[in-house]
Amino acid sequence: MGHVEHTRARLRRIGLLVAAWAAGMLPLAWPSATAAATADPVYIAFDGAYSIRTNTAPLAIERGIRAALEEINARGGVLGGRPLRLLTSDNQGVSARARDNYLEHAARPDVVAVFGGKFSPVIVETVPEAHKAKVPLVSVWGSADQITEHGLRPSYVFRLSLKDSWGVEALMQRARQAHKAQRLCAVLPNTAWGRSGHAVISARAAPLGLSVVATRWYNWGDKAFAEVVDACRTAAAQAMVLVANEVEAALILKEIAQRPAAERLPVVSHWGVTGGVIHELAGEALEKVDFQVIQTFTFVGNERPRARQLAEWLMKEGGYASPKDIVSPVGSAHAYDMTHLVARAVEQARSTRGEAVRQALERLPPFDGAVRRYAPAFTPGRHDALGPQQVLFVRVERAGALTPVR
Repeated sequence: MGHVEHTRARLRRIGLLVAAWAAGMLPLAWPSATAAATADPVYIAFDGAYSIRTNTAPLAIERGIRAALEEINARGGVLGGRPLRLLTSDNQGVSARARDNYLEHAARPDVVAVFGGKFSPVIVETVPEAHKAKVPLVSVWGSADQITEHGLRPSYVFRLSLKDSWGVEALMQRARQAHKAQRLCAVLPNTAWGRSGHAVISARAAPLGLSVVATRWYNWGDKAFAEVVDACRTAAAQAMVLVANEVEAALILKEIAQRPAAERLPVVSHWGVTGGVIHELAGEALEKVDFQVIQTFTFVGNERPRARQLAEWLMKEGGYASPKDIVSPVGSAHAYDMTHLVARAVEQARSTRGEAVRQALERLPPFDGAVRRYAPAFTPGRHDALGPQQVLFVRVERAGALTPVR
């Protein structure tokens, strides 16, 4: 086809599109939407522990990202019509694999951010690589303080998630508020996540008027927890502050449930358990132990427009009957909001370069997300988007639903 014929054909196509728009068959934003379907993509990557069978966080995070991408791309994408696409990888919960996955993603052209999942240790170990590759590393679940408190400047690590310095303190305050407990036992994993929690407990217990009468460490994969529970009872603890994921937490709950009712310690837990099938693993122990879990978000009774919009998308996608049935809700909500923030940073930077996106993330205008209004989300001196104001607690029902408690 010659130049004249090509031009005429292009004009005919444009004429047909204009006619379709005039007839109401196309939305007003059709030029950018069309461009977003055909232009070179911009990528967000997510590296999660998909292959850990009991881990529900990766799919929840992925769905939150995809929900946001659908909205962004329906508006025309970014940078004048480029679609945002998702890349995923499985780190199997292994730090070395997570580092390799991050570097592989960061080396790909037009990757503007790499999201990390539930396991704080693998994110902590990847922090140095993010500052070498200069592509933002984003935590949408991991809570260890070291994720954003690492001393590297300018920082290429951002977090839209709970942070242990205020989250673990909230666990202790909850134990006192809900159970009138002044004597606590702390049960923690021997990981960067556990050490982050222990540092907060050690620093904040006395100022809060609390005593930590027993501290027990465990390793991922441990199967026996009778000695841990016995140590708490021997020390006359009135409540257990637990930092755990679903597998070890279920074993601890079962161990407590086996004791006489008068000897069953109430448990206030970190949120790793709600990133997995704790209800399947703990079974009837959930009905025998007073077990409350920290969260930063719930779909239950949430009237925020974006929260309701996201809940509708997730219920349709996952086949959930009601908002309370949505699995691992913090993962979906955090990832959804963070995806929108990254897209806005790319637009503000007018670039996919990591350095430019990092700077833009620190200077975003206000944004009303599913979790909160960010005004702003980050600053040059603060790379954590959430705070103690977002804390709430839930109970885990036998069917897996998370029910907020006062």
